[in-house]
Amino acid sequence: MDFFKRYGAIGPSQQQSPSETIQRLADRVETSTLLEDKKAAVLSLKGLSREYRKETGEAALLPLLKLLKEDNDDQNLLKAILETLITLCTRDSPRGETPNVGAATGDVASQFSQTILDDSDDVISTLLELLGDADFYVRYNTVQLLGTLHLHSGEELQKRVLVSPMGVGRLVDLLSDQRDIIRNEGIQLLIAMTETNADIQKIVAFENAFDRLLGIVDEEGGVRGNIVVQDCLQLLHNLLNYNVSNQNFFRETSGVQRLPNLLITDPSQTAAGRNGLPDADVDDEIEWTVQHARNMLVVLDVIRMLIQPGNTNTVSNQTAMQQCGTIPPLLQLALAYEAPSSVRSQALYAIGDIIRSHEANQNLFQRILITTAPEGDVESDAKPIPEPAIVIVIRLAVGKRPQGVAENEYYIVRAAAAHLVQAYVGGNPDAQLALAATLTPPGDAGSASEPDTHQSAGSLIVSVLLDWRETGGEDVWRVWYASMLLSTILRDHTECKEQALKITIGDVTKGEEPFPLLNELMSQARQAAQSECDARLSLAIFTLVCVWLVDFPRGVSTLLDESSNVAFLVEQINGSSGVNALVQGAAAFLFGLVYQFDLEPETPMSRENLYPILSKRVGADQLLIRVQRLRDSKEFQYAVGLASGTHSNAYGGIPIEVYFDNVFTDVFKKHYEGFRVAVRLGPGEVMANPNYAYLQGGMAGYAGSVGSNSVPGTPSLAGAASISRAASPAATLATLTSAPGATSVYGAHPTEPMVAQSEFDALNDKLVDQSSQIEALKHELEAAKSGSKIDSSETSEQLAQERELRAQAEAESASYAAEINVLRQELSNMQTQSLEAALADDSTGAVKLTELEGQLSELKIKSEQDSSNWNTLRDELQKKLANAEKQVVKAAAAGRNTNKKKEQQQATVIESLKSDLKAKDDEISKLNLLIEELNEKVKAVDSVEELKEKIAGLEKEQEDLLVYLADQDQQSKEYRDMLRKHGEDIPLSDDDDE
Repeated sequence: MDFFKRYGAIGPSQQQSPSETIQRLADRVETSTLLEDKKAAVLSLKGLSREYRKETGEAALLPLLKLLKEDNDDQNLLKAILETLITLCTRDSPRGETPNVGAATGDVASQFSQTILDDSDDVISTLLELLGDADFYVRYNTVQLLGTLHLHSGEELQKRVLVSPMGVGRLVDLLSDQRDIIRNEGIQLLIAMTETNADIQKIVAFENAFDRLLGIVDEEGGVRGNIVVQDCLQLLHNLLNYNVSNQNFFRETSGVQRLPNLLITDPSQTAAGRNGLPDADVDDEIEWTVQHARNMLVVLDVIRMLIQPGNTNTVSNQTAMQQCGTIPPLLQLALAYEAPSSVRSQALYAIGDIIRSHEANQNLFQRILITTAPEGDVESDAKPIPEPAIVIVIRLAVGKRPQGVAENEYYIVRAAAAHLVQAYVGGNPDAQLALAATLTPPGDAGSASEPDTHQSAGSLIVSVLLDWRETGGEDVWRVWYASMLLSTILRDHTECKEQALKITIGDVTKGEEPFPLLNELMSQARQAAQSECDARLSLAIFTLVCVWLVDFPRGVSTLLDESSNVAFLVEQINGSSGVNALVQGAAAFLFGLVYQFDLEPETPMSRENLYPILSKRVGADQLLIRVQRLRDSKEFQYAVGLASGTHSNAYGGIPIEVYFDNVFTDVFKKHYEGFRVAVRLGPGEVMANPNYAYLQGGMAGYAGSVGSNSVPGTPSLAGAASISRAASPAATLATLTSAPGATSVYGAHPTEPMVAQSEFDALNDKLVDQSSQIEALKHELEAAKSGSKIDSSETSEQLAQERELRAQAEAESASYAAEINVLRQELSNMQTQSLEAALADDSTGAVKLTELEGQLSELKIKSEQDSSNWNTLRDELQKKLANAEKQVVKAAAAGRNTNKKKEQQQATVIESLKSDLKAKDDEISKLNLLIEELNEKVKAVDSVEELKEKIAGLEKEQEDLLVYLADQDQQSKEYRDMLRKHGEDIPLSDDDDE
């Protein structure tokens, strides 16, 4: 009470209340002329504001703001005013907890903050000017007050800062303050203000904030620094997030080139080559603290943000990161065993983002070799073995989990490694083929129980898929990710599927029968179902086989080689108890694909044999219900919503909904609609287009029959899409011309349509004859398929006849089109003449002129429709002729296959005759050579005398030449002697020695 006595009345009975005292102090702040009185009143209000905040704010807030703007030369007065304002605007909260800044009705702190922001004299500009004050307390308290105001009304404060000419610049200058506490408070304020405001982000970036922030990070010890480093990196993240111009500026100012320095670490060992087992002989001097991990995660998040798919700058940023060497430190970080799993996984994700859909970066990653430590004793003299980086990454995805690492913690590393493999293979068919070339059956040492052996990428994947039982199925995710990676390699690449189809299991040298890998996988699925393992095992194999068999009839034929596969699928589909609904759906989808793509001529089980199983034992409706339930399951929908290769979060934990990978879901979505139609087709009906394009609820590209042989429930197709395969061109033409209004184009003149109709009928008859010939030819070819003998000469004649028929049809079509044009011209001329005559005879010609013009326009429209119908029909006939020609070729090939033995016998006889003929030719050649030799000898005898004369002449010339050479040698010797007499140094020759 002594305080109130000091500023109140003299007697104790006249003591003032706190409100009266505060009001008196506020009046003194506003009316006093002496600076010391104002300072004393402000200090008193500061003390009262902690306990009587509401009363102090209501009475003294406006006088304090006025004093702040007018008398801001005294540092102590400014410090007291700012501290009082901070107290008034700070919301009470339990110690150690962040204040609850939700603006509630009656919240005095929010009300006072809003009063400051709504001040007509713009107190915010005054506060921004105070940021340039050199006094520590003034600057520090100003930053704190701005931060407190931002907690209450951040958007309003940001608007005020933007309209201030030097507002953002003053805030950025805080980053250069040598006093760490002010700098750190400035970083916190900038983080809050740049989180969502793109305008402030741009201004801060162009105030050289990038260089200042990275400089602070270096000063604080890099990513191993304290929480200030995390704040700087977070501000850097805010400036780049969703801001294309800042990303461009960051790249152009060499900001990307400084990122690799933030990634460099010195791990004591790597997880590669030793399956992540630590080295006991190496001192673990570097420890990953929680703060170090947080800092590194922010750096990795910045890198991934710059190369997000779909951004306009992604390709440029990918190129810049590759050129500045970002990939090697990321790989080192990803393979560092002592690093937290969250850091390792994010490093793998970052590498995948850098090389995704970037051919140059993918090629660079393909050439990277990693030297891993040898197996066994580290102190041995064995040389390290360099391995491709992709092999190391695949080993992380499907290798054995390191000892001492929890399954849910190591799972995120597997998911990230799989993402990297998919990024390397995506859009890179050469990489797919290169990995497919490494698919080999596992050897004796390359089993799942010995995962540390240096295997190729493909061999490692195959061994994990086949040998999961040796580990007791303890780690389902190894098989799950192996299946996912093999699906990625095989997806939409026929050559890779062919390569995988060549893999056989079984050692022939040991008397084992080779067994295709495809059928071995089905055997593994059967054993997984019988052993009641995790449903993910069966699903992994089923989904892999589905991806393998889509658009691959040869694979379907191989699967049908083992008759038990069909029985196993039917058993899984029809199972009523003990069968997982997801497994049933996957088995149903696989069975439907087998039926859909069973198109090989020499398939072990044709569609005719599969159709009774589908329609009776399984039922098309039940099959579709199983697949529909799979499609509607929450597990499948969860997989559809995930990004490519992303099956985890950054901080660990296995999502319980993960059952399907993105490769299978993409294939399922692409083929689902066509699958629904295909399983309802009869054995003789096929899809014209495997992509099954749908238009406005109807299906286009379907060429199956919908006649009496159709399966009940097959969707009826309107128009040309539902034309039966057996329908003749003439019948189709008659259907089109019999439509209502098809002949009304000739209604005005009945003579012309009769001529056109007769010619039309004539052409129709010719087309009927052609179609009958084609049908007859088809029957002959069908007979050839069933065992009849067709000679190649007859097939050639049939092909020639087919080409002649096609040429005749095209010529007659062109002729008929020309005749239609002539008739149309004559029709127009006659209509014009009739119109002129009507106008000359009738006084009401104007009215009739209008009617005739309307009729003429209708006739033209109908004539154009008729021409369009004919063009459409002509195109369809040409397509049918082309299909018939293809069937002739196919049948000829089938006929040759059926007469294979006869051809082999004929070939043997022909070869024997050829060998006899060749022997006779050799004898004749020898006799001709002897005759030529005798002729040469006769010629030689006749010219002996001439040769003797020539030899004598040559001998004489040789003697003359020897004499001349002897004279020249003598002269040369004399010349050398003369030169020696004159003092020349001439070396001795052989002649001089003599």
